[in-house]
Amino acid sequence: MDIRKVEATDAQAIADIHRRARATAMPWLPVMHSAAGDLQYFQTKVLPTETVHVACAPQIIGFIAAHDGWVNHLYLDPACLRQGIGTLLLDLVKADAESLQLWTFQKNVGARAFYQAQGFAEVEQTDGHDNEEKTPDVRLEWARSP
Repeated sequence: MDIRKVEATDAQAIADIHRRARATAMPWLPVMHSAAGDLQYFQTKVLPTETVHVACAPQIIGFIAAHDGWVNHLYLDPACLRQGIGTLLLDLVKADAESLQLWTFQKNVGARAFYQAQGFAEVEQTDGHDNEEKTPDVRLEWARSP
């Protein structure tokens, strides 16, 4: 497996993984956008403004996107879970940060357990009023140990 910086031509693979991962891990989550809308979002909003890395084996099997101390996306192909790939991607971002924050949904117990195992602590829960899906969420924080 290889981890590399994203290329513009990776947008379709990233959008596909995002869509499959959400449908598999969170079937209860409202689907807010079409596949074409997801692709446009990654092409025009994420790739140009965030630091994005992809895991390849040899095709893209996961990605992480971070910006200004926030992990905004960490998704893996559902067939590639529990192989240490998420940890490798997260460790790459943690290596350049003193602290990180992220949001996940309260019902996404798998993600919550993963982030807690990676040293994140839950610091805030909301009823989802500020997220697009209007689904209860939780903010987690990580800080480098002194």
